[in-house]
Amino acid sequence: MSETVQLAKPITAHGEEVSEITLRQPTPDDVMQIGSPSLLIPSSDGESVGIEIRAKVIGQYIMRLGSIPLSSVKAMSIGDFQRCQGVIMGFFGDGGGEA
Repeated sequence: MSETVQLAKPITAHGEEVSEITLRQPTPDDVMQIGSPSLLIPSSDGESVGIEIRAKVIGQYIMRLGSIPLSSVKAMSIGDFQRCQGVIMGFFGDGGGEA
């Protein structure tokens, strides 16, 4: 299964203008190579848990799952990056798909 994210601001990838990115579902190998896109952080009271979203890891997933270079990920608008982040987190059951 894959998800396509429409970009509000087109980017250049592999010498072509891109207005959408299709992110394929991650495989166990992807997770073993890149790691988890989020970390659970227990609080000192032992009862609550926070979640840290790992932006660098999300960027690596966008590169790998969307088959685009790092320079293209860095050129994305923050809104487009966050939409991709929502899709990636959704693959892990940590989000609702596109934000």
